Amino acid sequence: MTEKRFFLAAVLCAAVLLAGAAALTFWADPLLTAGPMGPEDTALFVNERYEMAGLIRRQDYSAVVMGTSLAANYRASWFTEGLGEPTLKITYPDGWIHEFDTALDLAFRTHPGLDTVYFCLDPNILIRPDGRRTVQLPEYLYNDNPLDDLQVYLSADALSMAARTLWARKTGTAVTLDEAYVWDGTVYFARETALAGYKRPERSDTVLPADAYLAAADENLDVICGWIEEHPEVRFVVWFPPYSVLYWDKADREGTTEAVITAVERGVERLLEYDNAAVHCFLRDIGTITDLNNYADHIHCSGAVTRRTAEYMMNGQWRLTRENYREHLDGLRQFAAEYDYDSIFADQTR
Repeated sequence: MTEKRFFLAAVLCAAVLLAGAAALTFWADPLLTAGPMGPEDTALFVNERYEMAGLIRRQDYSAVVMGTSLAANYRASWFTEGLGEPTLKITYPDGWIHEFDTALDLAFRTHPGLDTVYFCLDPNILIRPDGRRTVQLPEYLYNDNPLDDLQVYLSADALSMAARTLWARKTGTAVTLDEAYVWDGTVYFARETALAGYKRPERSDTVLPADAYLAAADENLDVICGWIEEHPEVRFVVWFPPYSVLYWDKADREGTTEAVITAVERGVERLLEYDNAAVHCFLRDIGTITDLNNYADHIHCSGAVTRRTAEYMMNGQWRLTRENYREHLDGLRQFAAEYDYDSIFADQTR
């Protein structure tokens, strides 16, 4: 065989292998970009930042439930049944506000009928400065150019994921979309687990001023309020999730309690300016947050709690208004200031 023929044969073989790899990846669709999933379809959900783009683009929905890992244990089906409209859950672990901004922008571009947005605004993401340089979504999956998505089908990682997806479906370990990114079935929620997952900090000699987090909070709130202003026809429901009493122990020892509550208060006040926005606050759900059997660490609560809070929101419970929000947050201040945190650790064998 001549060098020319050998070269052509090698090129042809490489092209066939690439085409085969692309075809396998397209068939397995590990990044969920090829088409919508039905209620009985299954997949191997392992990377929200890549897979969510395909779900946002392809699924049929008119409502979304969005948030960090604090929203992961919510099921979209609860809202589909409660709201009477198809709902998609959008979740990014340790997500940044700008990531949710990118996701929601794609949702509005691809689903002009989107009319309801539930957003979990946990204090940790409210009070930290924008992290655009820290975490980046794969922009090529979230833009409007379908050609650059082709790199997905030609990458070694996608081929590996395709093989893993097919194996998961064969062995029955793949799950439906309603169970995507849910982890409450793999964690034991109990007082012992919560305490084991919490490292109590040393007490600080410094107490942060009340306005310490307001600059970061306002930067993040500018983005959220931008959604509300740009889509006056859409109903936005923002909720503060029920962090456990361990979170407030941590804040007490680090001297951040008043700074956190002041930032939450700023968020509530700004959101209540809009007629198309509702705010629900579970930070003061004393019965839930003081029962550590509901938690896996100092902030992550069980599916039973998320189910209950979902029902509360859809029923209009724990909603803050211009008339009651100050009383509610002052009650949270009083609880955080007066709680006997040392009693939590007095007998860790209970």
